[in-house]
Amino acid sequence: MLTLQFGQCGNQLGHSLFSKISSDIECVNTGVSNNVNYQYSEDTFNKWFNGITKENRHLARAILVDTEQKVINKICNDTTTPWTYWTKNVVCQAGGGCANNWAYGYLVKAHELSDTILNRVRQEIEKIDHFDGFLMLLSCAGGTGSGIGSSILQLLREEYKTKPIITTAVLPFSFGEVCTQNYNTLLTLAKLCIHSDISIIIENEQIHSMCTNLLKKFATNLEDINEIISEKLLAIFQPINHIKYSINSVVSHIASHPSYKLATIKSTPHVSKKFSEYEPMCTWNSYIHHLKETLRIPNLNSKLTDVELKMPSTLLSNRNHHVYTCSVSNSLITRGIITDKDPIITDVFQEKHLYANWNTSDWFSHLHQKRKFLNHDKFLALLTNNSEISQPLDILLNKSWNTYVHSAFLHQYKQFGLEEDDFLQAFAVIENIVKEYKELVPHIKK
Repeated sequence: MLTLQFGQCGNQLGHSLFSKISSDIECVNTGVSNNVNYQYSEDTFNKWFNGITKENRHLARAILVDTEQKVINKICNDTTTPWTYWTKNVVCQAGGGCANNWAYGYLVKAHELSDTILNRVRQEIEKIDHFDGFLMLLSCAGGTGSGIGSSILQLLREEYKTKPIITTAVLPFSFGEVCTQNYNTLLTLAKLCIHSDISIIIENEQIHSMCTNLLKKFATNLEDINEIISEKLLAIFQPINHIKYSINSVVSHIASHPSYKLATIKSTPHVSKKFSEYEPMCTWNSYIHHLKETLRIPNLNSKLTDVELKMPSTLLSNRNHHVYTCSVSNSLITRGIITDKDPIITDVFQEKHLYANWNTSDWFSHLHQKRKFLNHDKFLALLTNNSEISQPLDILLNKSWNTYVHSAFLHQYKQFGLEEDDFLQAFAVIENIVKEYKELVPHIKK
């Protein structure tokens, strides 16, 4: 896999991601034999790294793109980690960034940097015996990650038509400091939905709430947020001992329909190290039921507490009257030791009424890795493609449209060559996606 990190957010997230990968390799309490753990470490190294430096540090298989040097310099000069970046894979053009302007990043800066970036991509792929695909990390709010990221995505799709491209798109806080963030997000998501195979949507507000509620970090910073995002991503992408597991298999299962290419990750447990020894250890089925409850939607006139912000309960609920989002597909990844007394039973995710009525088979998959993940005795992640994603997109559409009809900030985009038709096309793409997800109809429960 080749990771491409764009802008401040993408590069900070990428640094956190590779640090987590390194921590996972170095874990001592793995729950498996030395041979199994050695194979897992080898598979992890081959997936994420492409060599070792003279100082015995792992070289991340990643390309870093930014238009400001501050973040790049900080993460590349970090000597505290047992891994590092290859400096030749840093593409940084100093010059004041992209001014939080998607058009400037997409039409100006990307044009200046695209040849260099694509050459770095080709060189990295030539080193690999088997190339699985791309993982792109970017924020939708600013100008570099959104604008340059969107442009490079489009070029990669043209050059590597058969290779999977998975994008991780971080949505901004509802009330951010960037007045153009709604336009930038709209334009970015439209490009991602057209050119990527799957876009994993990360909501900053959701992750911030998880830090506050689960990790008890009331002074949450970007590092805390990136750590949780990294855990979610790695729970999906770290090696699994299954012959059918690959990025291609993830894409074909989760995004089997071209109209539905957005996914989110629900995961558990997330526990503060300070309080971990006081938390009750749940069974596999308790965690599985907890993840299913994260797909609940509120009944009319009732407010539903976000289940992912609560700790799993050791008691299983017998209530069956909840209403759930309609899913296109779900993939459950479990990591840890299974015993006869504590088996994994996934029946709750295989019920037909949870899925779109046109999807008649293969709507759910379960993969297991017995090796422990980041010292967790059990860790579970649900990669889900369901109708819930229409909610943040609908809010984004309304905010963007309210700004657009008053022609607010449009001159900032037009000065770099973006036309009103470009905005209208982006609105049409996202409006159609929201419509498709809202119209998902589940199987009728009998």
